[in-house]
Amino acid sequence: MILAPEPTPLQALPRPARQKHEELRAAAATFADLGLSERDRKILALARRHLEGAPADFDEVLRAVQASVEELIPAGRVYLIGATKTGPILGSIISGVGIVPAEAGALVVRARHGEITTLGSFFS
Repeated sequence: MILAPEPTPLQALPRPARQKHEELRAAAATFADLGLSERDRKILALARRHLEGAPADFDEVLRAVQASVEELIPAGRVYLIGATKTGPILGSIISGVGIVPAEAGALVVRARHGEITTLGSFFS
């Protein structure tokens, strides 16, 4: 008897969920040049999608990021991971990637070992 190979986790998803996953992966590519993990890129891409591409203030960006984290990570949360002159850094305690208030809404930063590196605008 010939056995078919086990489906990969992505193949096992129902078609609409698989399509959404593939669309999110494509949207996450916009953050590829920032040196982020795939998970962080997906969270930011989904947050942009929640905002429907419209410019938003920091509070709206934070709500969109929180909703994305909750959707993509079981029991996921956004944490206070640092602070700058412009406000708190809110993001992942694992990767150190977060967002911080800026004139243009929000910046994506990495806070690691007391150093804060600006990775770029949330909207670009």
